[in-house]
Amino acid sequence: MKVGVIGGGSYLWAYGLIRQFVESSHLADAELVLMDINPTALDLVAAAGQATIQASGSPLRLRSTLHMEEALDGADFVVVSISTGGLDAMAHDLAIPEDFGILHTVGDTVGPGGWLRAVRNIPVFHSLAEAMSRLCPQAWMLNVTNPLTVLTRVPHKTFGIRSIGMCPGVEGHARTLAGLAGFDDKSRLDYSVTGIDHGSWFTSLYADGVDVLQRLEEMGYRRSDGLLPGEVDTIDPKAGHASTRAGFAVWREIGYMPSLNDRHIVENWPWFVARDSATDDLPFSLVRTSVEERRQQLAKREGDLQDLVSAEDPQRLASLGHGDDPLVTVMEALSGHGDFLWGSNYRNIGQIPGFPEEAVVETRCQFDAAGVHPLSSPMPGVLQSLVLPHVLRQEAIIDIALEGTFDELVALVMTDPLCCRLRMGEAREMVRQMLEATRQWIQNPRLLEF
Repeated sequence: MKVGVIGGGSYLWAYGLIRQFVESSHLADAELVLMDINPTALDLVAAAGQATIQASGSPLRLRSTLHMEEALDGADFVVVSISTGGLDAMAHDLAIPEDFGILHTVGDTVGPGGWLRAVRNIPVFHSLAEAMSRLCPQAWMLNVTNPLTVLTRVPHKTFGIRSIGMCPGVEGHARTLAGLAGFDDKSRLDYSVTGIDHGSWFTSLYADGVDVLQRLEEMGYRRSDGLLPGEVDTIDPKAGHASTRAGFAVWREIGYMPSLNDRHIVENWPWFVARDSATDDLPFSLVRTSVEERRQQLAKREGDLQDLVSAEDPQRLASLGHGDDPLVTVMEALSGHGDFLWGSNYRNIGQIPGFPEEAVVETRCQFDAAGVHPLSSPMPGVLQSLVLPHVLRQEAIIDIALEGTFDELVALVMTDPLCCRLRMGEAREMVRQMLEATRQWIQNPRLLEF
């Protein structure tokens, strides 16, 4: 089996993937080809991977390349972890909307920051899908790149490539909520989730057969008065603490529980981060992740890898973990080694009735040798009114990014809920500034015709 990793210089995802393969019971003898446009990062991850393989005695075959087609040729699976423009581009995704009173907490999915991030990455995914259609047309793409839902849609929409979006957030938040309700990490979880990545909802959640949401309501968590502590310890060591005050408030007012932590969910609606001024304090103890924090995290991860490779200490290498998503477990299941159930992003083949066919949505999915089997996850009407407009924008942004105009992009961004406080003309100016600041990463010249 051959697996190509596009973004193979990712200190988190790529190295975690290597660890997963080394410890796999079924795929440890696979060929893993890391590809990245950053040779320094690629060499470091490859060196850490080789050290781990050697220390473990694994038969995993690992090599690296700067050429995408070499990684794709004959691949059975393609894992994608990229960020076009990196943190330099993302800095503008956050800073410019802030000048217009939009205080992104993450800025990688929806809102003006998310849509501009999509515009940069969609052409890259289009090119990748075209290459896959020539070099490995039957391969599965496993995408972990944000904005996850829309980028997972691109390969199948444009070239029919089978694609799956993987995010650990739903599974992690289900575990967090169960921990708040008094269940430990050994508890068996069962839930139904419906929506899109970073914008989905639990319609049921059980731990060991007990209704977790009912128990949390009995414990007093369903409230919107802001009196809950900002962080609540759980008894689940994997969950640690929960930052879900905004989520509980939405549960109180809307009637359904968001399936992710506050940082991501609040960007889907206008109630929290669309402010009158960039100096406004955010409610419900919301925390924004700055680009500087991300730079520090990246530098620390790089330093850790460098230190551990130099030390040639397999125990310390092991401390860097496996990555957050069970990518290899999914590959094992699709290759005929058992089955696996996980909250995933996959094209809508009826799992969410009333949503566009083939649009990518987030539900639980069963993986096995026959493919991907999404679980039926109907969405209540009140939630459709919140989620469906984002799905329609995600469908539209693909065509706009590839061949659309500046005016079309302005119109799409203007309809996003985070732009609800902007006056006429302000969305246009904001988008113009964002495109101007990131023009070196914009492939569609029509978007730069202001």
